[in-house]
Amino acid sequence: MQTPKYKLFDLVGIPIYIDISFAFLLFIFAFSGITFMHGIAEAVVLALSVVLHELGHSLMARAFGYRTNDITISLIGGCASLISLPRKAWQEFATALAGPLVSFALAAVGYAVLLFVPVGDGLFADLIVYLTWLNIMLGSFNLLPGFPMDGGRLFRSVLRAFLSRPKATFVAMWVGRLFAILLGLTGLHAFVTNGAWGAVRILIAWMIWQEGYREYRLALAEETGFWNWTQADFNAKVSPPPYDR
Repeated sequence: MQTPKYKLFDLVGIPIYIDISFAFLLFIFAFSGITFMHGIAEAVVLALSVVLHELGHSLMARAFGYRTNDITISLIGGCASLISLPRKAWQEFATALAGPLVSFALAAVGYAVLLFVPVGDGLFADLIVYLTWLNIMLGSFNLLPGFPMDGGRLFRSVLRAFLSRPKATFVAMWVGRLFAILLGLTGLHAFVTNGAWGAVRILIAWMIWQEGYREYRLALAEETGFWNWTQADFNAKVSPPPYDR
């Protein structure tokens, strides 16, 4: 079910939206930080890091001639909605890798600030440390093979050297679903022991399970004459999935 989202601003010509579900994430941060203000500030750093991660995907896709409809941040991360997906395997590989590279670059900037800038103690120093570790984790997590996460897309692009796009998507989807099961189980354990953060993991696992199948349906549709469909055919048979979350 679609939840309401609200436009924040445009960035390099791409509308940036916030989903209403992000309010729940703000609530978790606000009451799990060192102080209320620490929690809110960390949530803002997370949102900006996710936007820049998605912007990496979007600008790389733009370099190949593919436009992005918008970027949305929500409870379970970010989503760059590409109007059409990169067609060539190497383009998909580069587009998928761009997001994690941006995250690692942000982590490197944070680490450099800690090394060379006297940030002292307090909120600012804490946020720089948080920025650094957050983006290391964000980049690393997205490289895991949970298709259609970045790692899953990288995996599919490599498979396409040996398999057709639908077959490569099918394999990537089921590898992603196995990953989703593991993530869901760890999320369930975390939910029982630690509460809300486990629920976020479970939601991400559910998204991987659902969106991977949608991508597989789209790959099948493309193979069977997608490009000759009318808009009515397209709407009736399949809706394009978001590029990334």
